[in-house]
Amino acid sequence: MKPTTVVKRDGQLVPFDVVRIAHAVTRAQQAVGIEDVAQAEELARVVVEYLERACDQASLGIEDVQNAVVHVLQESGNYEAAIAYARYRDARERFRRTRRVLGEQTAAPHLFVVDPDGRRRPWERLWLQELLVTRYAINVKAADDAILQVEANLADSSLTQISTPLLLSLIDAALVRCGMHDLAAERAPLRIERPLAQRLLAKAKDGQQAVVACGRAALEQLSLTERVPAQVTALYCRGRLWIDGFDDPMRGSHHTASIDGTSNPWQVLTQAFSIAAEAKRHWRRVSIVLPPSILGHLERGANTLVEPIAALAHLSFVYLYCDGRTPLLSSWPFPAGRVSIATYNDDFLLLRQLQEMRLPLLSGPHLMQGHYRGRITVESAINAQGLEGEYSQLDGLAMALVAALRLRLTQLGDSPIFAGGDLRFAIFGLPATSASIDYLERQIIQEALRAGLTVARSSHLSEEACIHLGRLLE
Repeated sequence: MKPTTVVKRDGQLVPFDVVRIAHAVTRAQQAVGIEDVAQAEELARVVVEYLERACDQASLGIEDVQNAVVHVLQESGNYEAAIAYARYRDARERFRRTRRVLGEQTAAPHLFVVDPDGRRRPWERLWLQELLVTRYAINVKAADDAILQVEANLADSSLTQISTPLLLSLIDAALVRCGMHDLAAERAPLRIERPLAQRLLAKAKDGQQAVVACGRAALEQLSLTERVPAQVTALYCRGRLWIDGFDDPMRGSHHTASIDGTSNPWQVLTQAFSIAAEAKRHWRRVSIVLPPSILGHLERGANTLVEPIAALAHLSFVYLYCDGRTPLLSSWPFPAGRVSIATYNDDFLLLRQLQEMRLPLLSGPHLMQGHYRGRITVESAINAQGLEGEYSQLDGLAMALVAALRLRLTQLGDSPIFAGGDLRFAIFGLPATSASIDYLERQIIQEALRAGLTVARSSHLSEEACIHLGRLLE
């Protein structure tokens, strides 16, 4: 469609004029030392033909016309003139933005805001003002001041579109520059760094896992920036301290349940599925100990049990209780390391065999008590690498760990599900025979007693804890 009118930046409609396009091309040519009026007029006519083919309406924005000029100059081989035209256009845009910040111009800049759903909206002060008033709950005067700061940041930029998260970042910075620090901190949206989100998405096996992983990253960020004492945050971020649950604050750490044995294996597995599904709602990790009868059926070739046990392993870690050693380990039918062995006493040979298979051993006579339930409400760990003999720093670690334990208990609330569960801590990075490790353990226990808590030391560190504490060694 042949264009008939052009919409200027202030909204005014003017007739479409090919002569003005020819003059613009001439100035671009002159900027690179070319004097060819005839060629400029010919290129202007090509611009008009291009717009007739590309446009579906008679009224065009001034930026659409300028985009067409750059396109035609490039396609016709006039690269230097195209560059000169683009530079002049950008310089004029920066000049207009500067004048707008100084209050000398009311026309909107050539700038679009891209919403999260991909829609583009033109830059408009009234819309920004409404956003600040409704989202940040500030008065109109403060909103206008913040908008001026945002536009001042963009005055020297050649951006033609800006994403909503980037705009919100500029608004936060503007609020800080205007002295509204507390408001910016309170209202600023949670954001996950793009590389972190990409790593989480790449590791996820499906869409649900991706959503959960990104959500946990946001929860951890919220906990560390707003709800955790500064001392705890500093040690946590340095890899000195690990507290289970900052990324999932409403669930306890670990629930272990043993299933009563019966002659019917399907009845046992049905009960195990029921307990695991319910426990998964309240606990971050769940372990189910199946009775010796299940291992006996597997040793006798009951391969039909393998698939349901593997399915149960998606809900919880599964331990097959063993009265001694088992030949099943030589032809282990379960993949992915989510099924292992539990036994009455520690067996060195069995432990070494499981370690070669990278499977944990769970041991203890309590595991086969009827309806045994073990709960660890909060798990924690300390990395004291390089702090042997540094007793003042060890004291700081002990106080930070207890403060973090108290915080996690506050997050879990008064639910009877978590009442009476263990509070566990592990110590990493000190020799087992050093005086410092005994001192640190005593300090943690005494500091917890002063806070009204009873804690117990654990020798077990989860994979998640090892990865986190390994930050100190990177």
